[in-house]
Amino acid sequence: MPSVKVAALTRQDIIEAAGTLAWSKRMTKWSTIIEGKELPARPLVLHAAHVAPNDATNSHQAVALLKDLGFETRYEGKPA
Repeated sequence: MPSVKVAALTRQDIIEAAGTLAWSKRMTKWSTIIEGKELPARPLVLHAAHVAPNDATNSHQAVALLKDLGFETRYEGKPA
């Protein structure tokens, strides 16, 4: 079950977080496209919610939230 903070995220929260998330590691299997930029799905959602990286929210929950908010999601670089 995602944390309350994650569940309360809005589309605007995700867009703002995308502008401040610096990701230099290898791309995760699940990603999303925000304003033309590919970002890792779960780290982006956790960054937007201001929760620790060990939050119980898993990648599938993060992807479901992003889809519900209208964002394109990808699995290994291909549209999901």
